[in-house]
Amino acid sequence: MKQIEFIEQFLSKSDREIVKFSREYGIDLTIEEVQRLRPLSQRASITWLFTGIPNSFLRDVETIIGKKKLKKLLKYLESY
Repeated sequence: MKQIEFIEQFLSKSDREIVKFSREYGIDLTIEEVQRLRPLSQRASITWLFTGIPNSFLRDVETIIGKKKLKKLLKYLESY
C-alpha cells in the first residue's frame, strides 16, 4: 500500500517533511514541486489501487516534477 502511504504524506505532512520523506526513497522533490503537487494529491482516489493511476494525472505530475523523477516515483510505488 505504498501508494496510500505516499498520498497520506501529502495530505498530512508539511512541505519540508514531504521533501525529507521522498528523499528517503530516492525521489528528490523540491519544496516548490511539493507545493505544486499538493492540489493533485487531493484528486487521488482509492480506486486507483485497482484501476491504476489515470494517464492524465501522470501527465500532470510529469509536468511538475519531470520525466526522470516521475519514473523513480512510479518505480517506488510499483515495488510493493
